[in-house]
Amino acid sequence: MGLIGEELVWEYFVVFILAATPWIEILVVIPMAVAYGLHPLGASLFAFIGNALPVLGVVLAYRKWIFWRKRKISSSLSHSFSHENNYDYSSSEDDKNKFSKAKRRARNIFDRYGLPGLALLGPLLTGIYLALLVALALKCSLRSTAIWMTVSLALWATCLGIASFYGLSLMGWLE
Repeated sequence: MGLIGEELVWEYFVVFILAATPWIEILVVIPMAVAYGLHPLGASLFAFIGNALPVLGVVLAYRKWIFWRKRKISSSLSHSFSHENNYDYSSSEDDKNKFSKAKRRARNIFDRYGLPGLALLGPLLTGIYLALLVALALKCSLRSTAIWMTVSLALWATCLGIASFYGLSLMGWLE
């Protein structure tokens, strides 16, 4: 592979890493990559993979943590007659007031539109990682959460790739 091919691989790797980085969402990475001159399909694909892999990793890690926590609670309950180790997952009004603005926004989206709305609007309004954490904290099905977040990222990556290409072409920024 020549120097041009190696540079291209490096550029797509940077797109992948930036998309995987929290707070640098695909909403920024894809238009930036297309404006830089990368092919919209490649930029969208690498940004999608870079954003989707950490999302799926968080879901799997959360699943393992839940199983570990259940084992720990059940083993500690078998040694004790008290139920003080049980954690109450219900949220009170005081808990809701402690949320940051982005978390409140994500919770409002979830209350109004459910998991599909949170997943589809999350990248735009709160970021996919915060939307994911809110969905997990609200005890959504892990499988549904993984599916909806991945579908959302695929839709956003596709739309952003198309919009970036045509938008930048209309502005005369692409040759």
